[in-house]
Amino acid sequence: MMLSPAFAQEGMMLGCNPGTSECVDDTSFRVCTERAVWGETQYCLLEQQCVNGQCMERLGCQPGARECVDAYSYRVCGSHAVWNPTQYCGSGQTCYNGQCTPSPQCSYHDTRCSPTDSRMLQVCNSQGQWQDWKKCSHGCRSGACMDCRSGDRQCYDNTHYQKCDSDGEWGPSKYCGSGYVCDSGDCVQSSHGPCSREGATRCSPDRDTELQKCTNGYWKDYVYCPMGCANEMCVQCFTGNTQCVDSTHYQTCGSLGQWGARMSCPTGQICSVNKCHAPSGNECATPGIKRCSPSDAHMLQSCSENNAYVDYLRCAQGCFDGQCAECEPGTSVCAGATSYRTCSADGHLSDPIDCPAGYTCDGSGHCVATPVCLDGQRTCVSDSVYSCSGGQWQLLMHCPQDNDCKESAGTAYCQPESRQPTEPTQPTQPTQPTAGGPTGLEMLLGAGIAVLGGALVYFLFLRK
Repeated sequence: MMLSPAFAQEGMMLGCNPGTSECVDDTSFRVCTERAVWGETQYCLLEQQCVNGQCMERLGCQPGARECVDAYSYRVCGSHAVWNPTQYCGSGQTCYNGQCTPSPQCSYHDTRCSPTDSRMLQVCNSQGQWQDWKKCSHGCRSGACMDCRSGDRQCYDNTHYQKCDSDGEWGPSKYCGSGYVCDSGDCVQSSHGPCSREGATRCSPDRDTELQKCTNGYWKDYVYCPMGCANEMCVQCFTGNTQCVDSTHYQTCGSLGQWGARMSCPTGQICSVNKCHAPSGNECATPGIKRCSPSDAHMLQSCSENNAYVDYLRCAQGCFDGQCAECEPGTSVCAGATSYRTCSADGHLSDPIDCPAGYTCDGSGHCVATPVCLDGQRTCVSDSVYSCSGGQWQLLMHCPQDNDCKESAGTAYCQPESRQPTEPTQPTQPTQPTAGGPTGLEMLLGAGIAVLGGALVYFLFLRK
């Protein structure tokens, strides 16, 4: 197909390849027509933006981040900071924090007594799975720890006490009476009066921020409680609050204002700012796990003991899927004398691939014809000169007509054909020379001398 000069010039000026596309701005693009000129501008949908000439969902996610689309599907943020297509969890699984987990066994925050330990209270975690929560000092009943042992007594406040009933629950408060205060569940006189159990503690009946201790038979102020005193202890926290014990464990404040047992965060989460959550940015949940640095394609990072990714190893061939590549993608290396291996897009070497028959693997990992000669050598094949190049004989030239190909001292060259002297033809009846008569040569010499003598006489005597 012939193009007019004007069209050809126009195509060269524009320089677009038919079928390619490019972004005009963040919300529109154009496509190169079959005439190698840009078509009219086209616009992306309202919730899309143009990236590399294609309309995609708007930017805004962290590459590698995951989130649940609904209870049974999730999506992953791609390398261009846009969400990849939705993926679905398998049978018997649901999505939680962008990960597929086993289907829920229970409702979040529900409690029950462990079916295998009568003293263990279990709670339903955020993934809908039962997990051990805390050990019940007095046993577990109906999904709750029993508060006390039947018959025990405790102070309800400074002037009232309670008694534990047969269900392991504290009964109604009872008044100690005028002039009496509650001490370790017993009603005694005076806030600094005598006490019966040396070393016992109680909340002061006069000040709700003072913990008292029985010393030498009398109650004495012992510890100041900034958050108040209750149940013969300084209050440590507000009921329901949580705090991080370390990067993967937390505590919950119980009904008595005391921190409960140390609990593990759900798998894959860390604890910071007093709550468990999925890691983000440079945070990580499992020390020792590896990832490729999001800002350096050749850096392998490791999760430290502080649950933060730190630079670990520089990968000469690049980092892929949390490990250093074995090779540079697209290259090949020799696996043996007659085989090679190719490097895949994720930096891994393939199984050995055999070279064709008659080929060997060279230093660059490519199959080449097996050498049969040394470069620079020459040899004769019939009347042609062949030269060795790349380990193979190749025709250099044909010798001209009446020339032969000759080899000498490791080289070959063309040389004119050698001619042998022709034998004289023998007469059928050879003539024998006459005895005593002059030969042809003698007669020729005699004639020449006669001519020279006549000329001499002419010049000397006759010429006047």
